[in-house]
Amino acid sequence: MSMLEGIPSDAKIRSLLRRATFGPRPSCPRCGSSEIRRSENRFRCPRCRRPFSVTSCSWLSGAKVMPRQLWLLVLCWQRKIAFRTAQDLTGLSHVTVRRWFRRFRENLVQASPKLFGEVEVDEAWLGKRRHHNQTIVIGAVERGTGRAVVRVMGPRDQERSDRFLLRHVRRDSVVYTDGWEGYRGIDAFFGYGHSAHIHDRGDFGPTNHAENLWSRLKGFIRRTWHHSWREHLPGLLREFEARINNPETFVSPLAFLETCLYTVPTR
Repeated sequence: MSMLEGIPSDAKIRSLLRRATFGPRPSCPRCGSSEIRRSENRFRCPRCRRPFSVTSCSWLSGAKVMPRQLWLLVLCWQRKIAFRTAQDLTGLSHVTVRRWFRRFRENLVQASPKLFGEVEVDEAWLGKRRHHNQTIVIGAVERGTGRAVVRVMGPRDQERSDRFLLRHVRRDSVVYTDGWEGYRGIDAFFGYGHSAHIHDRGDFGPTNHAENLWSRLKGFIRRTWHHSWREHLPGLLREFEARINNPETFVSPLAFLETCLYTVPTR
């Protein structure tokens, strides 16, 4: 269990959480006062006369796990560890591990990039038809940098693909797509350079990066979640996108907490 060797102590993790939440000096999440009194792991603001802690004023509010368990949960989530292994490492139930993984994903701080240059765009089916859980997703990959944007498309129609392109791809870009008629005219109407390739004829070369994106996405879902349900798919796509565009967030639990742990004002 080499993962357990570098886990800090509970006291050290509390200190790291405090710094990630408040910065160098704690301040009241209600009034902003820096005149804070501390008692063990809790704080009190003399002005508001309200107690608070590191977890009570952030999205960690209500956490019923020990600091080392929280650290391990973040580490397992970052490394895409399967639920069963995460259960063994943390001593928590399957439901608890799944809930925390979803919580980390929901609190990712990220902004989708505006792609430019040579951009490959494609769609793919996710889910099983026999389970009535199949959905079309659309994605774009920027050649050279590998930056990507992935979204649920729903029904495959031209209006949705046009909105996706205009929102996530700059108009002075060259867009490589398959031969679907929904992309017809994006050069004349929107100013994109457009190169279409017919997949039915075995012409996959110019969209290899996009095809590879779907392989990576399906592997990510299968490895961590086993399968995905339609209602959770938008969040999964945003997490997958963050792992591609912001890999520094997934280097260590501290990197994630410093980036994504923020103070929530209390009332």
